[in-house]
Amino acid sequence: MKLPFGTVIQDQPNYFVEKIWKGLMNLSDHMEGDYYRYLQRHLEKFNRSWDGDQYTEFLEPKIHTIRRDADDLWHSGMEITMVINQDSAEEFQFTPVLICQHIQHIEIKKEENSPFRLRIDGQLFTDSVLQEFAVNDGFSDAAALFAYFGGNFKGKLIHWTPFKY
Repeated sequence: MKLPFGTVIQDQPNYFVEKIWKGLMNLSDHMEGDYYRYLQRHLEKFNRSWDGDQYTEFLEPKIHTIRRDADDLWHSGMEITMVINQDSAEEFQFTPVLICQHIQHIEIKKEENSPFRLRIDGQLFTDSVLQEFAVNDGFSDAAALFAYFGGNFKGKLIHWTPFKY
């Protein structure tokens, strides 16, 4: 199933493509050839490299993503086709087809005069884990993640690596 990603948040590049690739290359040296093939395809289609390709070593890996899933479509074992610009002439698949390793249920809550709370599979997480979680999801820190989601949220955490909370 297609898993679409944006490339900007608040008019700034989010480098999700590069962060996802960094996580994939940390898994296996065999991904390096695929990385260069997809980078070349991107260059041919858009006449430019990925936004952060010149300083990928400074980016932290993105190893999962958060999605609403009201129709309960996402499950472990499914194929994941990662794309940018979904359903447009500019749609681009930027990784090989991957397999969904795990699904975890996520809930973000914001109550008046209280900090944000994060639960994964019902377990409440501490501030130190919140920072790790935010970075693993491609954000600079927990504040950036919560600013993006803005308030209460229920959905799924889709993993394409063996990592699990």
